[in-house]
Amino acid sequence: MTNLNRENMDHQKIKAMIVEDEPEALDLLSGLLESTGLATVVASTTDPQEAVDLLLLHEPDMLFLDIRMPGKSGFDILNEMNNQTSLNPHVVFTTAHDEYAIKAFDYAAFDYLLKPIDPDRLLETLRRYNINGTITSTVTGSSMKTEAGRQQPVYNNEKILIFRGITGITFIDTDEVLYITADGNYSSFHFISGRVETVTALIGNVEMHLGKQFFRTGRSCIVNTSFLARIDMKQMACVFILGEKEYRCEISRDKVKLLMDHMKNRISES
Repeated sequence: MTNLNRENMDHQKIKAMIVEDEPEALDLLSGLLESTGLATVVASTTDPQEAVDLLLLHEPDMLFLDIRMPGKSGFDILNEMNNQTSLNPHVVFTTAHDEYAIKAFDYAAFDYLLKPIDPDRLLETLRRYNINGTITSTVTGSSMKTEAGRQQPVYNNEKILIFRGITGITFIDTDEVLYITADGNYSSFHFISGRVETVTALIGNVEMHLGKQFFRTGRSCIVNTSFLARIDMKQMACVFILGEKEYRCEISRDKVKLLMDHMKNRISES
């Protein structure tokens, strides 16, 4: 491979920077990032005091940031970055402590990875960046400012999602979700219990965080195929039956075969 080709490949990769006070953890994350083939580590440090200078020098696309560090926390670094620069990397918090998830949410985090970091979850984060890398967000110490409707959940393992809802923070256990509907810049989660939670996120952004059991049936609906009872071809609807109650979610005609293939694949994998 020529140097020119190698430079072109590197140019297409996500430029990542790591701030991690433990050298072993830094080396491990660096190796995981490079091994994906989707990212290259342009800068890293175990000293949080030099983080902002490195950010200015390398201008990474994604910042992988530990939270608990001696002398300066990850949140302190973001406050300093916001005060001194106009840089806006996608911030991925990496921590062994899940109690910071809500606070990380207020800093417009792109993702929140718990240690030990799962390579598959890391790969998912990088792929999501490549799909939706144009999300605009402003890191701030007191509130999250994102382009309308483009809010991301800060903690996501395909089972538990955390969104800002209409009245506060909303926790979503996806195993309990029957289907999801869109309403402009909002998405409503319909649970098997009958509960409905509305969050400020576009349904397309919600879709990217869901597990394999979910299927997009049209512009305004995502269904949990684990609960799917049948497809009503006359009224073009997915039908769910829980006890004596029946629930329906629209499906576009061109999605029916895709849903059938999706169900066949799920059955063959089980």
